[in-house]
Amino acid sequence: MSALEQRQLGKTDLRPTRLALGAAHMGGLAHPITPAEARDTIDRTYALGIRHLDTSPLYGRSQEFVGLALQDLHLPDLTISTKVGSHPERKSSYTAEDIRWSLDDSSRLLGRDRFDLVLIHDPPEMAPVMADGDGFDALDALRDEGRLGAIGLGVRDLNFHREAIDAGRVDAILPYADYNLVRRTAVPLMKHARANGVGVILGSPQMQGLLAHGDPMIALKIRAYRDWYSSEDIQGALDWYTWCRDRDVDLRHLNMQFVLATDDVDVVLTGAASVYEIEANVQEATKPVPDDVWAEALDRVAELDDRSSPA
Repeated sequence: MSALEQRQLGKTDLRPTRLALGAAHMGGLAHPITPAEARDTIDRTYALGIRHLDTSPLYGRSQEFVGLALQDLHLPDLTISTKVGSHPERKSSYTAEDIRWSLDDSSRLLGRDRFDLVLIHDPPEMAPVMADGDGFDALDALRDEGRLGAIGLGVRDLNFHREAIDAGRVDAILPYADYNLVRRTAVPLMKHARANGVGVILGSPQMQGLLAHGDPMIALKIRAYRDWYSSEDIQGALDWYTWCRDRDVDLRHLNMQFVLATDDVDVVLTGAASVYEIEANVQEATKPVPDDVWAEALDRVAELDDRSSPA
């Protein structure tokens, strides 16, 4: 399945490319970026064949810079998802008033009156999201007004996603960092979503960069990954790096091929904040890994999964 193939997202009428641009780094949170750099990156992303972009109020000036780029560029079939509930000025508030306020702000910044997909973002608990009149009810009302097409949930907690699916509240889910060569805890959820016609967008396929810098020890010096991952996860990343180095294959390349290979994921987000980064990411997503290395990697994944399965 091609990384640039357009695929139906769950039961929605959206057909994003399997590889999509995650614009978390477009807002200057990780490193400085100018509006011109953001524009050039989005322009190149589209030229390379990617047709979906995901952003959020949480990502610094990402919405602002994406909006400025979209003013200058003609990208007719680009679909966009944004999020509510994580705006820094009203963070972790899922009331109808604050959701509407957040979406109004996103419309102003992105220059769009209607969004293809809007996700509830990072709720610390599900009760406010499921409350009558708030959360998902508020998004349903906004959809009735024509402000959005599909409704989703973006959060790390896999049980939250399952609750939303079972309640019939979402068209798509966005789990992150839990399906890759190191962690595959999201597999049961992904299969559950697919069985229920809910689309799956995979965020942070490179574990927030842990698998993206060659030697994970380099990444560990950049970010406090121990706040996000267990010592077993970090050791797993180091082991995979050694395994890849011995076979002369890049870890992030192998991992991107792995996450794109499953039929249980509709869209994989790749982060980029420069033309160079998006070109490199697309190359990794479209260039096959040597057959012998690929077969050996899949055998190793199966072996690791067997070890971790309950007796």
